Parts: sequence; structure tokens; C-alpha cells
Amino acid sequence: MTQRIYKNVMILSGPRVFNMKNLWTPSTEYKGKKTDKPNYLCGVIVPKTAAHWSQEPCLAQFTQAMMEIHAATMGQAVPYQAVDWPVKDGDVPEPGKTPAEWAKGHWMISGSSGDPIKVEMFQAGNLVPLLNRTGVKPGDHVMLGGAVAQKANDPRGIKLYVNAVTFTQPGEEIAVGNSVSGAELMAQAQAQGLRVAGFSASPNGFGATPPMNTGFAPPQGGQPGGFTPPTGAPQAPGFAPSAAPQFGAPQQQGGFGQAPGGFAPPPNGFPQQ
Repeated sequence: MTQRIYKNVMILSGPRVFNMKNLWTPSTEYKGKKTDKPNYLCGVIVPKTAAHWSQEPCLAQFTQAMMEIHAATMGQAVPYQAVDWPVKDGDVPEPGKTPAEWAKGHWMISGSSGDPIKVEMFQAGNLVPLLNRTGVKPGDHVMLGGAVAQKANDPRGIKLYVNAVTFTQPGEEIAVGNSVSGAELMAQAQAQGLRVAGFSASPNGFGATPPMNTGFAPPQGGQPGGFTPPTGAPQAPGFAPSAAPQFGAPQQQGGFGQAPGGFAPPPNGFPQQ
């Protein structure tokens, strides 16, 4: 039996989380049917700055790892345009659906894990374990770590296995599905001429300083001791690092170093979007 090949990946700059429903509590269903094992899920969006996701600078190492998986497991038997990649175009709707407003102008990257995902928050210069959703929301900025490999049940697909998510700073809220964000409620209230008084800060009530694991606090006085992405990796906004974390990954064949800057698409390239 051929040993499965994994390549470590990190997405450090630009992503905002949109799917965090099953980040702590696993899903036990797929398309309405019970699954054999639970799945922890995570999805992020990255702003479009290039014609194709493979040309995005912030996805260079991620793209390079998937190209190596493609070359090692599929070769010319499966051309690039026929591969089921873990990246989708937010401007292209699923059949029978309308593109979500928050997804427009972004690449959507989805991954999962059969084991609990290590979730942390970078707060006051330290990495703090985040054991539940308290203090974070869809739309916050994150960094992602994991591995990519050929799908076990689809030889034409490449899967992203997520095993580490770090919340780095708050972002504009994303209203996933049919939900409504607080920003939309406030905008609608103002449009109708309603005046919202709001809460004033109180030591024991709203506006009080949150516990260490329930919010983001900016570092105090210069560069904090904490986390530094690998040399040459793009910096996440508002993120002052100093020591690289170790992202775990499924057992892999060989290691994978930092990809060279940028990604040159293969001779035949990807189809232009």
C-alpha cells in the first residue's frame, strides 16, 4: 500500500474566518446523513488581489504545497483545471444559490479535521487557549496551520487538514447564512431614525474589561514576546511576533520547507477566472 503524502501548510496574512460553527464542537452529519466519525470544520476568506488564487502572494506556500501533492499523486493524468481544490471563488455561486455578499471579492478556503483543532487567541503579547467561541465571531482575522493531501475518497481532489487556528485581531462581522450581523441591525435602526443609547462602561456590567480568554487586547509597549512567522512569510495585520509556533500535522512523508516567494503557475496554467 502506497504511503499517503502530506505537505505542511500555513496561511498567515489576510484570512478572516467565516465558518466556525464546528470549530469546537464537531459535526456528525454530512449532507443530512450521519458520518462514521465527527468532523471539526473551519473556513476562511482571503481578499482577491490576483486573477487566480494560485497567484495570490499570501497563498504562495499553500499553493506550492498543493502543486507538489498534485505532481506526486496525480501528475498529467489529472490536469489542474480538473482538480477539486479546497479553494473556491466567492463570486461564483453554487448551483441554485446566490453568492453571499460577504464572499464576493474573496477566495474561500475550507478545511477539516477528524481530531479537535487547537484554537488559540493572540492576546496581550501571549497565545491564550480558546476553548469556546466566547469573545470571537465570524469575520475575525486568523492564521491557519495544517497540511494538504490527496483526498482518500476522491483521487481527483486535494484536501486541507486544519489542526491549528490562531485568532489575531477582530475583524468586520460576517453574517453567515440567513443571519443578520449587529452592524446591519445598527445601520437599519439609523435608517429608520431610531436612536440607540448604548451601554456605558461599568465595573460589573457591559463595557467591563473582559477576562483574558474572551477578547483581543493590543500588545503594550513595543514588540511583545510571542509569535513570529517564518522568515519571509507575510505578516498578519496588527500582529507583532517573536517566536514561531509549531503547527502539528498528520504524519507525512518527508518534510516541507517554506516555499520560495510567489508561485509561478505551471506552463499550461490555471484557467483564467
